[in-house]
Amino acid sequence: MRDSDIKDEFGRSAEQLAAEAAKDFDIMGLAARVADMDERPDRPRKSETVATSSNGEFGVIGATPAKPAEPAPVAPAPAAAPTSAPTSDSKAKRLRVRDGHIALPGSKPKAIDATLAARDAYWDKVGRTDPGYFGYPVCPELKGAPAWPTQTQAFRIVRTENSLIIASDGLSDPFAPFRGETIANGYGMEMYIEIPGWQSMDADLVRDSWAFKSIEQLARVCAFQKGLGDLLDEHGVMSVDLPTPCVPNGWVVSGYAEPAGALIDLPIPSGLAQIADMPLSRVRVVPITLIFPEELEDCVVGGPSERKALVNDLMTTGQGHKTDPKRSSLR
Repeated sequence: MRDSDIKDEFGRSAEQLAAEAAKDFDIMGLAARVADMDERPDRPRKSETVATSSNGEFGVIGATPAKPAEPAPVAPAPAAAPTSAPTSDSKAKRLRVRDGHIALPGSKPKAIDATLAARDAYWDKVGRTDPGYFGYPVCPELKGAPAWPTQTQAFRIVRTENSLIIASDGLSDPFAPFRGETIANGYGMEMYIEIPGWQSMDADLVRDSWAFKSIEQLARVCAFQKGLGDLLDEHGVMSVDLPTPCVPNGWVVSGYAEPAGALIDLPIPSGLAQIADMPLSRVRVVPITLIFPEELEDCVVGGPSERKALVNDLMTTGQGHKTDPKRSSLR
């Protein structure tokens, strides 16, 4: 099913919802970007060349302009006193100028192009990325979800020979200018979950799975915190609670305060720990690993030493950072 086929409880389509949202939130072309998220976010959808007319208005080359009305003859005006040349400030309200380069509306900054290319190159080393990306008809931020670096929130599916990966795709985007943040590759990370045996699962089933809900939830945790890098540097592997929809069937056990949880940033091969060639700042790749309620309780009650012991057990038993819904509890 295409996102554009989704109807809300009032029968409004994604395009209608996007048009309504655009009335108040048409920032940096949001209306055009949320109307159809089946295509890759932030990729140019059509090759349109933008040009400026003599009065400074923007239009698409090839459009037929309306014929201007013939001006009425007027008497020559008296010569005006010499004035200074217009300053660059008069243009700055219309055009984005940086280091002497004028970026026309709709053009993509080099930083985002380099970021997308670096992320693609990273995942190409891991497996095969599905052509479609999981997005939203209307940006979740407009409904109260934590903000990502831009108003594009997306996830990709990567298939390996014996597993399936669901990864965030946008937490490391360069901050949009209206965010008012420092120039950096967003929150400095992308997060993913890897499930053995799911390499052939249909994308629609993946979208409805507990695995997607879990990575979606933890990507929002990252966005709410504006990145987890400092916390991971301080504490190492961290644990977090997860609500019931985010865990596999059979993992919920009565008698525990939380249904289950996850570990954040278990060890992965060093060559895959960060994305190379990011243009603005370091970007790490952070796996999440779901754990049973009793394992989570031990981490919470026992503190860092018990969490470290659980990580060691997962690594020595061969589970590692992967989330196998068929595994047994280690506690």
